[in-house]
Amino acid sequence: MQSNLQDIMKRIVFVLLIAVTALGLSSCRKSGVGLFAGDYSFKTSGEVTLTAQADVNGNNVIVPAVMNAGIADEIGQISISPTDYDDEVLVVINHMGGDVITTYGTCERNTIVLDDFRRNTLPISINGLLSNETYITVSAVGTMYEGDMIVFDVSLSGRCTIGTATFKIRDKNVKTVAYRN
Repeated sequence: MQSNLQDIMKRIVFVLLIAVTALGLSSCRKSGVGLFAGDYSFKTSGEVTLTAQADVNGNNVIVPAVMNAGIADEIGQISISPTDYDDEVLVVINHMGGDVITTYGTCERNTIVLDDFRRNTLPISINGLLSNETYITVSAVGTMYEGDMIVFDVSLSGRCTIGTATFKIRDKNVKTVAYRN
């Protein structure tokens, strides 16, 4: 009888050991900061809505009051590094041939939210004319897919000057897609 009881106890301990091991392995899945940390190549594209204000001389602008304009596609590198805080990361965005931007972000599960940052160069085009001044606040929320691709929904607000006309900028549909290197 005692041998039978020992066999049952051994089986129970064995099953519990397997269950604890399985639980431990499943909790090792990356999420939050661990999921996002790394280096990425990215491309940004999309459209913005421009509302004409006035030209620099204060004259009325002879263009439609509201129009859509494309932003020039941008490519570059993004580096996401953990900080000393649990859910915070340092994000360095290096636009090829352009700005280098640093900001912070917070990570939770498969989502990263970047702190707002400013941009003073963002090529916006209307009928072949490029913006010569931009003052933009950028915010972005990204979702990780398959552990190697982040899709950011980007929000832009601010103003730009194209020729002598000043426009208020609102995002329409701007996305950044980043693939892990």
